[in-house]
Amino acid sequence: MDDATRDRLVTNIVGHLKGGVSKPVLHRAFAYWRNVDKTLGDRVEKLRAGG
Repeated sequence: MDDATRDRLVTNIVGHLKGGVSKPVLHRAFAYWRNVDKTLGDRVEKLRAGG
């Protein structure tokens, strides 16, 4: 996966995690994506947090 594709994936994942997702579900989602790829999961959590 190239960098541009990875950026779109992160943005897409974060878009689905907005709007009423409970904290337990968020934590499971972050853990899931870290299991797929640690950097990807870290980026999802960081962007979801507003950073």
